[in-house]
Amino acid sequence: MNRVSSTPQRKPARPGPVLVRLVCVLAFGFSGLAQAQQQRLYPAGSLQGRATFGAWPEVTINCTPYRLGPGIRVLDPEQHVLLTGKLPGLQARVVFQRDAMGQIFRIWLVGAQAGALATVPTAPSNCQFGSS
Repeated sequence: MNRVSSTPQRKPARPGPVLVRLVCVLAFGFSGLAQAQQQRLYPAGSLQGRATFGAWPEVTINCTPYRLGPGIRVLDPEQHVLLTGKLPGLQARVVFQRDAMGQIFRIWLVGAQAGALATVPTAPSNCQFGSS
């Protein structure tokens, strides 16, 4: 009663290390493309414009003065919250929302995403000729 087979068993073939590395590089390379095509949607009632932040709580958007409301949330292009101490002197393109009293309660600093801003109306402007 011999249970040992006389024919040698072959081990299953494993993919080579070059093939494994190639698959990993391709998988990580295409994962960035899926995130790059994310489009941001802004709530109804949002307005866009060019903002210049002055001393707290003043901000000028399209040459129109506004006040920042209590509990304001300022989000950068990566959706990180900015502290209000970093705002004075900052100039940026923004999308914002106002409350019932006309104070701004949410601001998004936007980068180069003109496609997402096509549906957001522009805030009223009081800019005179020659001012920026």
